[in-house]
Amino acid sequence: WEVKRLDELAFLYQPQTISAQLFTEAGFPVYGANGVVGFYHSSNHKTWQVTVTCRGSTCGTVNRTVDECWITGNAMVLNCDSSQSLNKDFLYYLMLAQDLSDCITGTGQPQIVRAPLSAFKVCLPINSDEQATIANTLSDMDAELIALEARRDKTRNIKQAMMQELLTGKTRLV
Repeated sequence: WEVKRLDELAFLYQPQTISAQLFTEAGFPVYGANGVVGFYHSSNHKTWQVTVTCRGSTCGTVNRTVDECWITGNAMVLNCDSSQSLNKDFLYYLMLAQDLSDCITGTGQPQIVRAPLSAFKVCLPINSDEQATIANTLSDMDAELIALEARRDKTRNIKQAMMQELLTGKTRLV
C-alpha cells in the first residue's frame, strides 16, 4: 500500500452553481451539498462522481452521484475518470472511511476549500485489481445490507398489522 495526497489521485474542483429558480420539473438530477436538490434541463457531468459536501453543518460528508447529472458548487468533486491506476468505486469507499474534519475551516459557516482537501493523505493499494476487489466486496456488503433492511421493514410492517388486528379485537386469541 502507499500513501498519496488526494490531488495525486483525482482532480478536485467545485462546479458552477445554478440558481434554484432555474430548476425544472424533470430532467437531470441536481446535486447540492446533501444529495439531490432538484432537476435541470442539462448536465455538467456525464459519469457518476464522488463528491464531498463543502458547505454547512454536514461539511465533509462523502456522496456518490448518478451518471448524467448537474453537480453544484456546494460539493467538491473528486474526479478520477482519467486515472488508470485508481478504481473509482474504491475511491468512493475509501473516502467514506475518512475523517475530513481537519479539512474544515470556519465555525459559523463551516466549509471545505480545495487546498486542505487536496493535501489530505490517504492510504491505498498500489494494484488497481486489489482496489477493485475491495470495492466489489464492499458493494456486495451494501447490497446485502439493503436486502436485510428491506426484509426487516417487511417484518416490522407485518408485526404492526398483526398488532392492529389484535388490539382492535378483529382477531381474538383463544
